[in-house]
Amino acid sequence: MIAFARRAEPSDVLHHHPKTDLDSLRPPAYDQAVKAAEVSRATARPAAPVLIATKLNAPARRPGLVPRRDLLARLVAERERKLTLVCAPAGWGKSTLLSEWHASPEERRPFAWLSLDAADHDPVRFWSYAISALHLVRPDLGTAPLAALRSAGPDLVDVVVAPLINELDALPEPLVLVLDDYHLVRSEPIHASVAFLLRHLPATLQLAIASRADPPLPLGALRAADQVTEIRAADLRLSEAEAEELLNGSLRLGLDPADVELLRARTEGWAAGMQLAALSARTHENRHAFVDGFVGSDRLIGDYLRELLADQSPPLRDFLLQTSILDRLCPPLCDAVTGRADSAGQLEQVCRANLFLISLDARGEWYRYHHLFRELLQHELMRTAPGLAPGLHRRASAWHSEHGDVDEAIAHATAAGDVADAGELIARHWRPVWSQAQFETVVRWIDALPHDAVVADARLCFARGWAALYLDHPRQSDRWRQLGEQAPLPAPFRDGTTSLQEGAAILQAAVANLGGDAGGAMEAARRALAHNLDESAPSRVVANVHLGLGAYYAGDLTAAEAAFEEALRAPLADEWASVRVAALSNLAAVQVDTGAFERAALTLAETERAIERFRVHESGFACRSWIARGKLLEARGDLAAAAAAYERAVTLARRVGSRLVIAHGLLLRAMLERRRGAHTEARTLAREARRVLADCRDAGIVAELLSRTERALQLTSRTPETTFAAGLELSERELTILRLLASDLSQREIGSELFISLNTVKGHTRSIFRKLGVSNRDDAVARGRELALL
Repeated sequence: MIAFARRAEPSDVLHHHPKTDLDSLRPPAYDQAVKAAEVSRATARPAAPVLIATKLNAPARRPGLVPRRDLLARLVAERERKLTLVCAPAGWGKSTLLSEWHASPEERRPFAWLSLDAADHDPVRFWSYAISALHLVRPDLGTAPLAALRSAGPDLVDVVVAPLINELDALPEPLVLVLDDYHLVRSEPIHASVAFLLRHLPATLQLAIASRADPPLPLGALRAADQVTEIRAADLRLSEAEAEELLNGSLRLGLDPADVELLRARTEGWAAGMQLAALSARTHENRHAFVDGFVGSDRLIGDYLRELLADQSPPLRDFLLQTSILDRLCPPLCDAVTGRADSAGQLEQVCRANLFLISLDARGEWYRYHHLFRELLQHELMRTAPGLAPGLHRRASAWHSEHGDVDEAIAHATAAGDVADAGELIARHWRPVWSQAQFETVVRWIDALPHDAVVADARLCFARGWAALYLDHPRQSDRWRQLGEQAPLPAPFRDGTTSLQEGAAILQAAVANLGGDAGGAMEAARRALAHNLDESAPSRVVANVHLGLGAYYAGDLTAAEAAFEEALRAPLADEWASVRVAALSNLAAVQVDTGAFERAALTLAETERAIERFRVHESGFACRSWIARGKLLEARGDLAAAAAAYERAVTLARRVGSRLVIAHGLLLRAMLERRRGAHTEARTLAREARRVLADCRDAGIVAELLSRTERALQLTSRTPETTFAAGLELSERELTILRLLASDLSQREIGSELFISLNTVKGHTRSIFRKLGVSNRDDAVARGRELALL
């Protein structure tokens, strides 16, 4: 579907308490259009994707931490290396070390920080956070790459990462980018893009990664070039002096040196294990006996945790267990989850007790538990009160939903087993997230639900279909569309779609257009339009765009022009980036093909203004504007610029998977290269076009163009039924004039369009008649259509 789009700056989407921000995505006329269409809606409004500010803050340094002086000195000394990798299991102090490095007076570079979580495997989400982290450090950095992110598609590296590298290279001073908990990233496109960043990292950036396992990055090459600093569990082990400082300095246990060394030996210097042991030792009168009997294996750490919890007051123990379901904590959220009103005081008590609580901001509003501690708490919650977790998740979901954090609300509803509530949240909020090109996020939400629940809600089936389509899985998308047609509709659509039938038809039209079925797209779009007669309704606008796309490649230029013009007349079209850019781009292509060159040039200028205004220079929706531009340039004799325009059309079309536009651009360039004498390159392009069209059901005029191109390049043994008289072929200028003869322009007007005299037009026309073996204009046009010249 055509996406809602508006340029989003990092400052637009950073919230300490996430808030609903639909207006940043919807055109101003959207709500009025939906209201006019009399679509029922729930009281809560869909929330735009937000970035959680605390993910971009370095964890505050906890009081009582032992400084790692030797490691810090090493990090500062090796600042010229591209990568610092801190790799160790949970509890070894990876994040703490990087946070201490960030706060060290010896390190003067600014740090951009990103704490990753399991939801960050969506490439658009990942780079939205990464670029925003850099933007916080350097406000002049990353604006253009962030604006291009939604349009990047499979060209993430070229469209986003490469320009970002260029901006980084121009920085006057160096900085550090920290990616904490990188082991949670499971996306190959993300790994590939980070690897590209590392291979081309400018001297102004050092990348620091904390991970529980080696990331799939080019570590071997970096080691060979001495460009990586590696700190692993063996390096993170506390020394004897550091253990003494932790146990007897920070935690004030008063242990004998022999007991300190014994505890360090039995935990193998594992900081989290040593701290947990120390907290347990506080409750024993004979601490020497406790240390002597302590077993440091992680298998028995849970036993020490239970002992530690048992020594806490019942209110604090309950608080720790109940809030362990939360990724991030703040007093109001904890109050909502636990049903109490003293969470601020409880959090202060947790801090004073050194119970593995990490502050996430300078104001002391947001916290998280140490990952290992949280995992142990969750395990203990499930052991002691397994029936409590669903209710806790349910209350967390309600709080996050109220505060606009859709991702957390859906995750907690799903964890609670509240499938209906989770489905309703997804149905309400998927489209703004999808329109930001976070297709993987939509897939993650829906695939976490039981399959039976998804196929029982047409809205979820269609949402899953739209996500699959733009992840280049058209067959999968169509299967979801078919499931949606058979599914119940438990509540109205929230995008102005009036019925299940209309929603299914629009998705079918989109699948057909991207998959190469021009006739199928026209038929499905017309069915959608029949279900909604309100020209201002958002869904009708989308259906008209898809009707125009299908009609263009079906060869019905009159229907295509009418559809695009109706879409552009809708009040919301002026503010709806992708609709406006797509409709204008395709209207220009129609105008060129009907010979209205001057109108086409004006429409292209309007398209450029829309692209600039919405900052969608890399959008695939603009691909056909480059087809139109190439034809105009070709008509004016600028073949090099025309070839570049066709190539640009193909590049943009690949980002949205539009097979007909890809093949169209390849074939137009193939014919152009043939005229330039580059026959080998022309044949290569034509063969690629045939591969693209191989599984297209109805390629329309592109199939005709393929046939003509292959005949011209002698790539087929088939003999055309009609040939040029005496084997002569039309010149470039004659082909241009033949296309204009198919329009309503007089010969004098054709001359004006091409900036040539009337006598020159007449001379070319006579040559066209002779070569085609005809004697008048109508027959020339008819013969041109037979030969797929038009």
